[in-house]
Amino acid sequence: MVAGPAYPTASDETRQVIIEKAQESIESLFDPEEYRFTLSARWMPGSLLKAQPKHVRSVKLQGSVEKYTNFEVLYLDGNTIEQVEIQLKVEAEQKLPVPNHRMMSGQTIEPGDITLRWVPVRMGRDEPVRKIEELAGKTLRRTVNPGQPIYHSEISTPYLVEAGEDVDLIFTEFGIQIILTCESRQSGAIDEEIQIYCKETRNKYLGKIKGPGEALWQKTH
Repeated sequence: MVAGPAYPTASDETRQVIIEKAQESIESLFDPEEYRFTLSARWMPGSLLKAQPKHVRSVKLQGSVEKYTNFEVLYLDGNTIEQVEIQLKVEAEQKLPVPNHRMMSGQTIEPGDITLRWVPVRMGRDEPVRKIEELAGKTLRRTVNPGQPIYHSEISTPYLVEAGEDVDLIFTEFGIQIILTCESRQSGAIDEEIQIYCKETRNKYLGKIKGPGEALWQKTH
């Protein structure tokens, strides 16, 4: 016996209407040129799925958008408006500047290294860099693969001090300035703090980079 075609049930249609309204709720908060979303059901109460699709009044986002996101659903049950909470799986894509080839830690990013692509992102996590101009000329702090988003914590301005180089450590107090020639134990960019060792004093210091080969004393270890 050959089974006939499967037709959508009322609960299937209700589920689809809810997902469509939930998607509208999310998309109203984001720029469609930058974000796009795919939603699927994770949990809905059976009482809601028994409602007719036309009786679903509204679906509103609750809290922030994450992998599993909560929504409030209002629907008509007889003559009563009922309120329930559901949870949907949200898969998000964002149009981002990403490397078009593998880039190594310490490499300076050039405009030709980057292209805009739709890539999967985890909502609710650290915000990736969104504009090409925010990446050009920056230095990578880790190796990044093609098509992989780059986060603000993973880039810096070009290093002004390299690990192992001499660095002038400047002490300023009560109008008196003392400069010690020390060795940098870390690479760093402007205003970053690095570990410094001074053979003359045999002490370790924390210094904030203020220019090429120059750091201000922050504390002594």
